[in-house]
Amino acid sequence: MIQEVIILAGGLGTRLRSKVTELPKSMAPINGIPFLQYQLNYLSKYEIKTVYLAVGYLSNVITDFFGVNYKGIDIVYSFEKEPLGTGGAISQALAETKTEEVLILNGDTMFQVDLNDFYKSHKENKADFSMALKPLENFERYGVVQLNPANQVIGFEEKQFQESGIINGGVYILNKSKLISYSFPKKYSFEREFLESKFRDLHFNGFVSEGYFLDIGIPDDYDQAQEDFKRYSDWNLDKSWTLFLDRDGVINTHIKGGYVTGLDNFEFIEGVLSNFSKLNSVFGRVVVVTNQQCVGKGIISEADLNNIHSHMLENIKNNGGNIDEVYFAPQLVSENSEMRKPNAGMADKAKSQFSEIDFSKSIMVGDSLSDMEFGRKKGMKLVYINAGLNGDTDRTFPTLEDFTKSIS
Repeated sequence: MIQEVIILAGGLGTRLRSKVTELPKSMAPINGIPFLQYQLNYLSKYEIKTVYLAVGYLSNVITDFFGVNYKGIDIVYSFEKEPLGTGGAISQALAETKTEEVLILNGDTMFQVDLNDFYKSHKENKADFSMALKPLENFERYGVVQLNPANQVIGFEEKQFQESGIINGGVYILNKSKLISYSFPKKYSFEREFLESKFRDLHFNGFVSEGYFLDIGIPDDYDQAQEDFKRYSDWNLDKSWTLFLDRDGVINTHIKGGYVTGLDNFEFIEGVLSNFSKLNSVFGRVVVVTNQQCVGKGIISEADLNNIHSHMLENIKNNGGNIDEVYFAPQLVSENSEMRKPNAGMADKAKSQFSEIDFSKSIMVGDSLSDMEFGRKKGMKLVYINAGLNGDTDRTFPTLEDFTKSIS
């Protein structure tokens, strides 16, 4: 896997001056957090050892903030005494790197590429250089990258309105020896003098990704980032935090129009079992809160439900994880019991058992609006397992596994 990364963090942010003043563009605050911090959080989920920050304008703002290590990643600074262009900045930083293959990111772009898959594509295609490409529709701000059927880059189109196309996402894997074999001037454009000029000479691999993409270079997109990046906000999680989890649709498959009635139809959602050890490493407590009116309806007995939960807990334990307690509400909807979500009785019951629980330092993860209301009543942070939600929640993820990856 790639171990070294260069981030071009020396941008002036001229087009953002109406929004951001006296800061390098890469440090533009998104919901109070520097954009560069989001990029480093993204990289920290992979096996990155060293990040080289190519800095120039107001570089002291970056060095003072990040120092020489961030989340176990060593930070090395490549200072531009004068503007070197994107190419010159990369070449200068590249001289400090130790490995042949280096990942390169633009410091004003978030492209959530799966770096493991990207690297695998680079190696399997025996590429000299790989570009992460984003499919877009109805755009004119970006040029288009042309690929042949083997996903090899064969051309670049100038910026013009396009109904659809794939664009350069500003994430690259570079074989160091290939770039330094050319005699570029000290100051040059990486895009013009390497990408657009050398693709015929080298094997340029195109890796198409549907990952989240946003370039904060203009005010409208910077404003959009304030909304989009809510899901990446830093809650400073530690062992003083508690995680509340719904069961059906979060831990196990939700049976639409029915109920889990026994072990034969209790099915863990793919990836869930391996999540709990990671969740336990972040949270001090992990508890489950689940509505189970199937008991109140007489469909299954409380003993049957306890058997299902014992099975669930045993499997999680066998996979290195732990749930501290399972709370369930057997009452019918018509009873309007305080114990049944969206009411918060199960939260109060957890607090009575574990007095250290602080609801302001708790997260509720669920797949229904009643789960969100349950957490909101106690002032918890909210995570909705449903990418289509357009409601009042803090973060939205397709699965519990995706949420776990975002925090561990």
